Amino acid sequence: MADLALITPTDRDATAVPLVEKARVPRQRRAGEVAMAPQAVRRRRALAAFAAASVAVVLTGLSLSHLAHGIEIVTGATPVECWAMAVGIDAGFLTSEMALLCSGAESIRRSVGWWAHPTIATTLILSACMNALAFSHGSEGWRTYIAATLGLVIPALVYSLARIAFVLATQVNRPEA
Repeated sequence: MADLALITPTDRDATAVPLVEKARVPRQRRAGEVAMAPQAVRRRRALAAFAAASVAVVLTGLSLSHLAHGIEIVTGATPVECWAMAVGIDAGFLTSEMALLCSGAESIRRSVGWWAHPTIATTLILSACMNALAFSHGSEGWRTYIAATLGLVIPALVYSLARIAFVLATQVNRPEA
């Protein structure tokens, strides 16, 4: 019973489309390799999610500080307004990504994605530019380029680590893939 052929009608017409479901073949273990207990797998996923989230939180604090400073340089707004805008920008891409990962059905994912994808791209670019401006503001000469590069990298690291943490956290209680 390795392959099951299922015939189901499609939504568009009454023709039958064969769907093939393949049986899962377990990976061959190497000599001396021991299978991990499901509880150990869940513990490792939770620990990895916590570690990635912890680093993302620290980098988000750094990003918020420099983002607020960059907004202050550009707009001359009060510190409270700059920090509010910085939180809105960085929290915008993090919550949009979380919403995408937590949306269950494909139709909901498409609907959320229609708004989330442009929001993530726009806020990441804006955050990277403002961070680069703030990082390079006090530097001179060739150091300006290095400082700007650091400013560009910070939001990308926040996004990547947060995405890793979100995915691992949502997979903690799922069976081993």
